[in-house]
Amino acid sequence: MNSVIRQLASTASRSASRIALSTSRCAATGTLKALPCLAARIALPARSLSTSVPVRGNGSIDRDLSHTLQEEIDYESKQAAEEGEPEFIQAFAEKTGFKLKTKLGESKVAMTKQYGTESITVSFDVSEILNIDDPIADISVYRESEQGDAVKEAEKKSEDTPEDFPIFFTATFAKPGAPVLYMELESEDGIIGVDHMRFLPNEETATSALLEKDWARKQVYCGPIFGQLSDDLKENVDEFLAERSIDTALTLFMQDFIEYKEQGEYLNWLKKFKSFIDA
Repeated sequence: MNSVIRQLASTASRSASRIALSTSRCAATGTLKALPCLAARIALPARSLSTSVPVRGNGSIDRDLSHTLQEEIDYESKQAAEEGEPEFIQAFAEKTGFKLKTKLGESKVAMTKQYGTESITVSFDVSEILNIDDPIADISVYRESEQGDAVKEAEKKSEDTPEDFPIFFTATFAKPGAPVLYMELESEDGIIGVDHMRFLPNEETATSALLEKDWARKQVYCGPIFGQLSDDLKENVDEFLAERSIDTALTLFMQDFIEYKEQGEYLNWLKKFKSFIDA
């Protein structure tokens, strides 16, 4: 993320002084008559408590928060305008034939292509960026010496930070007159692993995000453990995927596109946050 929202604001705690009225309880009415001053104190009129709600739902910090959000929006918008749409998106589409389908505000991304009579759909999620183990570039750890000086104890450089992150994604293969092959895959360090291979009745069941379709997918036999298949069969499956451009180049593209889309989603999130605060 090009920038992290700085500390939005710190609110001063408001204290309200409360006045406690201590009164004595009397067991009989006669006691109250004998003590008129006490009776007068007990007969204080009830104070009305205001329960009115402010016309606007703004707190004391909202103006500062809105200002900080606008600064973030201006910065991110400038960065996006300077960078423009990266060339790798068009280059990948031309090389592989995949077409991207995604909407601003949605984390899901789909890529579709035709391969002979097959309709291929690859789906992944922007939230896969959260799989980064250590997104912090440089960390220095200090300890205090006996003289009270700060002494550097350890340091973590940016080159120690992983450049890629694992991605879980799916690939669907549909063609006329055949069950739909639905594969659950994962990639790490450019290597694609097969988690499950299911055969579904139709393409809608394979690609729909509806809960009932997801439930229907989970009811289908997930296939054998891929690692226990014969070496020849595993090699053939790997070649099957590679021929359809589901390979290392695809995993690298997904990583780059996730980072690119996440920036756009972050800017959109900032704008919605500010719209909420200013309402």
